[in-house]
Amino acid sequence: MTPSASDISLLLIAAYFIFLLASLLRRGKVISGPWLFLLRSFFPNWRFYHGLGHQPRLFVRILDSTGQWQSWEMFMPRAPFHLGDLFHNPRNNLALANQNLVDHLSADVQSLPDDGDVRDLVTYQLVERLVRSMLRAEAIQYQFQLRLVPPRSEPDESMAVVTSPVQNA
Repeated sequence: MTPSASDISLLLIAAYFIFLLASLLRRGKVISGPWLFLLRSFFPNWRFYHGLGHQPRLFVRILDSTGQWQSWEMFMPRAPFHLGDLFHNPRNNLALANQNLVDHLSADVQSLPDDGDVRDLVTYQLVERLVRSMLRAEAIQYQFQLRLVPPRSEPDESMAVVTSPVQNA
């Protein structure tokens, strides 16, 4: 009898969690590598449970067809709540996955060595592609910023951690 796809999936997930448990119990070397980096995309960034603090937010500005830079706008604002979203909510799930990517970029920037280039990070490149894919049609050029925004405060440019170079849309 051959195992079904769901049996194989459950086995792989169980093996991954056993590996995580073993790596948490093992002290010493930090386990890292590209395969471990790719596995984290299946799980949300749980850092927001550690306590209140600055929240990573993505801001974008565009150069429109009139040649004017528009003001910085939060790229993924909070989604409105609808009662039907309790049962089926693909838009908000996608927005949460995108914010998870921004959270991972923030964590990667914080762990970047002093001589490291943020543009070499895979998460930076993924955020850049995300921004490009979600731009409005009238954009000629764009820039994005990662800002660490304190809770219940108005974000401003002084909170920017990363500002991308001007990109062509």
